Amino acid sequence: MKVLGEKKTYIHDQGMPSDVWTINHTLGKYPSVSVVDSANSIVTGEVTYLSKYKITVTFTSGFSGKAYLN
Repeated sequence: MKVLGEKKTYIHDQGMPSDVWTINHTLGKYPSVSVVDSANSIVTGEVTYLSKYKITVTFTSGFSGKAYLN
């Protein structure tokens, strides 16, 4: 979990494979979300905005990887 520079990119590291990722971030907005698996392949999931600080991303099967929010 990192916030990078002035662009305020938040990186979520999902180490444990899961089909639902719950991400608490500090961006204070409804960010765009990009997800990659552990092989750095782009994965599409359903993003649900729970607040300006929390989202879930739901996938058809569980895996580990990273989510980039900005």
